[in-house]
Amino acid sequence: MSFDSGLTVEGPVPGAAYGAPPADVVAEHGYVCEEFFVEGLATAYTHAGEDRPTPDGRWTAVPTAQADFTTRILVVRPRDPALFSGTVFLAWQNVSAGYEQPAPADGEIYRGHAWVGVSAQQAGFYGAGMGLQQRSGAPLLDADPERYGQLHHPGDLGCFDLFSAAASVVGPRRDLAGVDPMGGLPVARVIATGGSQSAMRLCAYADAVHPLHRVVDGFLLSVWEGRAPRLDDGATPMPLRTTVRDDLDVPVLIVNSEFEVTATHGLDLADTDRRRVWEVTGTGHGTRRRPLPQEPGTWETNPVTWRPVHEAGLRAVHRWVAGGQAPPVQPRIALREEGWLSVSRGKDGNGLGGVRLPEIAVPVAEHRGNKGGTGSAALYGGRRRYPADVVRARYGSRAEYLAQWTAAVESMVEAGTLLPEDAPAMLARGEELAASVPLT
Repeated sequence: MSFDSGLTVEGPVPGAAYGAPPADVVAEHGYVCEEFFVEGLATAYTHAGEDRPTPDGRWTAVPTAQADFTTRILVVRPRDPALFSGTVFLAWQNVSAGYEQPAPADGEIYRGHAWVGVSAQQAGFYGAGMGLQQRSGAPLLDADPERYGQLHHPGDLGCFDLFSAAASVVGPRRDLAGVDPMGGLPVARVIATGGSQSAMRLCAYADAVHPLHRVVDGFLLSVWEGRAPRLDDGATPMPLRTTVRDDLDVPVLIVNSEFEVTATHGLDLADTDRRRVWEVTGTGHGTRRRPLPQEPGTWETNPVTWRPVHEAGLRAVHRWVAGGQAPPVQPRIALREEGWLSVSRGKDGNGLGGVRLPEIAVPVAEHRGNKGGTGSAALYGGRRRYPADVVRARYGSRAEYLAQWTAAVESMVEAGTLLPEDAPAMLARGEELAASVPLT
């Protein structure tokens, strides 16, 4: 059963699109950014039978109702078709803040791929109810009522079909007789991406709706907490503990921080020929890159981010879908159960196992991916810098510290968890940290 809801596409919409990358940045990359409106008929779903959906993810979607919709997609693509990889990363726009996050302005997508942001959830149109809004952004109809006044969301029971609609109009089987959002690019594959709350939605989509439509060719879920909403829960879902079904017919890569590892413990998430799970030690669900500095020995917000590993994951899943080259298996973060489940930690206070960024492999601080007594917000984890004498005893000199940092960067590149193009920035980060530690 293919997706077919009488879709029409309008655009490109003239003028500045909300959430678009800066025009000069896009042009510098040799890319264009355009916005399109997609109109059609969305189906709402429930679950087969009366039982609670199972944690193995083998869900069966049953259509219940239909409603009209008009949504938008934001397309960032290479200007030159000769530079196109054939891959579209189809992003389920995150709306946890009560509005959609902006499109990426750098990174792996600008190395030959295309990125399409999908306005799949009603919070992106109208805002979220439950006090989630933040003042740094706005829902579409508030941000530009004239531009987005024709948009109409049928409610989040229809969000899965809105995502399928977007995949249909940018994928390899799109109708090129009408408006082509991809500007004639020879699209070969569509890879669905989403993080946090969007990853939960994509899990439900993969488990229940993908088997009906089969309009995406792979999945990359990030900072996913091992949960997915019921198909019939609407805008305020109560996520169920579940996994990505093990009989999925397309590859799925999961890139998680340390924050999620206790939540996913006990689920069937073994690496298989169609599934890989990468866990990034010492990182939080979210990141505040420049925390207010505290005295050594006290907790501050953790600045270490899993995002460089996610960038490597984008390339890895592209190669997997395009050529069958599965991403390398990575070690998992070690856990222990002593009355409660927690991350196993070494003498340096950092977690054992997992994908190890240089900040963890060559530490000058203890890093945690969750609150865990750090005093900082749970999602951001915590960092506690070592006293000066501990740092000096560990490394002796700044040159030794930088030598170990360089080796850690090279190890990540060799393992496939850091892109070679991103290594210089990581090495520069080491120089920056070396200047701030008590070494000579």
